[in-house]
Order: sequence, then structure tokens, then C-alpha cells
Amino acid sequence: AMNQTKNIVRLAFVTLGIAAAGTVHAQQSPYYFGASQTFTRDSNLFRLPGGAALPVGALSRSDTISTTSLLAGLDQPIGRQRLFGDVAVRYNRFADNDQLDNTGYGIGLGVDWATINQLSGTVSYTASQTLSSFADGVGSITEPNKERSQQFLARGRLGGESLLAVEATYIFRKRDYSATTPAAQANEFDQNSLGLGLLYRPSGLLTLGAGVRHTRGSFDALADDFDRNDLDLTAVWIPTGLSKVAARLSYSKEDHDVTTIRDFSGATGSLTWEYKPTGKLTFITDLIRDTGAEASFDGYTFNNTNPAGNNSQITSAARVRAHWDATAKIGVDAGARYARRKLLGGGDDKTGTLTLAANYLATRNIMLGCQLGHEKRGGATSYTANTAGCSAQVTLR
Repeated sequence: AMNQTKNIVRLAFVTLGIAAAGTVHAQQSPYYFGASQTFTRDSNLFRLPGGAALPVGALSRSDTISTTSLLAGLDQPIGRQRLFGDVAVRYNRFADNDQLDNTGYGIGLGVDWATINQLSGTVSYTASQTLSSFADGVGSITEPNKERSQQFLARGRLGGESLLAVEATYIFRKRDYSATTPAAQANEFDQNSLGLGLLYRPSGLLTLGAGVRHTRGSFDALADDFDRNDLDLTAVWIPTGLSKVAARLSYSKEDHDVTTIRDFSGATGSLTWEYKPTGKLTFITDLIRDTGAEASFDGYTFNNTNPAGNNSQITSAARVRAHWDATAKIGVDAGARYARRKLLGGGDDKTGTLTLAANYLATRNIMLGCQLGHEKRGGATSYTANTAGCSAQVTLR
């Protein structure tokens, strides 16, 4: 696993380096390199219920985590195309529970392409590795159980911005863990999805779509193959210059060969509303209802530093984010999220999170920031956790 991680990171840096070498003469540098240091205090590292004793092998309930990161990225237009990429390698060191020290990474590479014949699309690859969650019994107390997620996406559209267009999408997703415990292996899966849809664009402010998707996947450790079929209705609407809404409503049916408790039939969907009342203030509201595996990849990016595994049959979640440019150098971010999961073993749980962060651009290349977080879960596995941290980042362009 360590050799695989090294090879992936080397490949990503080589790819970025080759692309950057061809753009040295550009007036504005398309690439960046940087480093950051973050210290975070977590009041309930193992996500234990109040009053619960420490599990065997744990050295303290709370801990301070030092995260040292190396960063690189690229964003380069080439004619009608755009090449982009981001890489982050992170070393996490725990002050008390040092058996959990680990290396994580995030990789995001891709290209937006277009031709003169109204053909366009995107090809991208995203991968991340982070310490798995302790909340659902997947994380290991005595060693760092690394959660690895990856996604490959290829999308093509024929018709461009004309009245009618046809769009095809292929997505590969995979999640696995370094630990060999039954709880970890039961959450490992991979899947391939192929979708085909028709887009109708009556104006520049409205795009409507209808399509079908078929997904074939497997939970290998359980010898459980599954099929999923979706009928999708989509819309992208720009009611005003300050607001944009993107929505999907689907009828989904998922059938499993072995773990039939995961079977699902019913409505799924998502909605994102972006609202910018002023040039300095932005609100983003997200709603999602989908199976646990699909919901865990919602909004998946290279910079995912929190474990995303979700073993529920169905998850319904709402999230609100706000960004405020208080000054030219100070930015403030706030967020709230609420999720309700229907668990495979029966019952459900409800999790709420609150975040608040502020960043200060000390110079063109140096950013300082601090963040606070609160997380509370009720139901089958209840706990409360608070986090606080500060960071410094240096970026060269």
C-alpha cells in the first residue's frame, strides 16, 4: 500500500511538472507550489459516548494533531482545452495517540475539452487517503486504518449550448481500507456507472434534462454484487444574476445479491442553491437524499481530509455554507450540516455539525487561519466532539 501511494504521488507530480514546463513563458504562472502547517485539538478523537471508557490501545480521549502538507497545482488553458490539477501530501502526527501517525494525500487531475463540432466534455481523476472514522466502528484504535477513495469521470456532450444536446457520462468509484478487520472490509466497494441523457436549453437561463443511469458494483469482501438503475430529471436555473439552482430528481432501484438489507427502491435526488446577495457575500445550500455509498461521494474533491465512508441504506442531508469577504485580506466561512441516516441494522442516527473559520492573507503568498468545529450525533452511536485549530500556508506562483 505504501509503494502504491508513493507511485500515485510521483505520477501526479510528474504530470503537473510536464504540464508546467510547457507554460513557463506564460505571463501569469498557471501553476503553484506550497506548504502548510496546521495544529488541531480534538476533544473526542475516538467519537466515544459521554462517560464511556477508553477502548483498549487508546492513550487519551482528546488529542492534538499536527498536519504538515506539501501542495502543488496547475490551471492552464490550451486553446479550447483546460488542463487542471492539484496535489496535496499530508503527514499527520498525534501528540498522545502516536500509534495513529499517518500519511495522507489528495490528488485531482483533469482536462476540460472542446472541439469546433459542438463536442465538449470533461475527463478527471480524483483520489484521497485519510484516517478512517471511529464513529461507526471502522477505524482501528491500535494502528492507522487508512480510508482510500478514488473516482474517475468521463463526460461528453454533443450539441454544446444549442437548444438540444446529448450527454453521456461514465463514472468509476472505489473505496477501500488498509485494515483487514471485518468492519472495515464490509465497507469496501467499487462500482461502474454509465449514464445517457438529453438536455433541452430553451434559454441561457434554463437547462432541463432527462436521462437514465445503470450502475454495476460489488462489495468484494461480502461477495455481494449489486445493480442499480436510475431515471433522472435534472434542471439548472438562473432566476437572477444573484442566484443559481441545480437540481436532480430520480427514481432509483438498487438490488443486492447477498446483503439484501441494502436493497432500495424510491426517490433520490439533490439540490444546490448558490446565492450571492453582494459581491462579498455568498450562501450555498445543499440538499441530498441517496444511498450511503452515493451520498458519501457527493461533492467529492481532491481536498477531502475527513473520512467519507457511509454504510447506511439511505441518507438525507442538508447543508448551508456562507463565505464573507470582510476585507480585501480577511475571509470568514461558516457552515452547518444535518444528516439523518437509515442504518442497515435497523433504526437511524442523526448528526449535526457546525463550523466557523477565518483566514487572513498576510502577504500575497502567506495565509493564516483558524477554525472551530462542533459535531453531535444521536441515535445508535451517540457522541459529542469539539475541534479547534490554526494553520499557516505559504504558496509560490
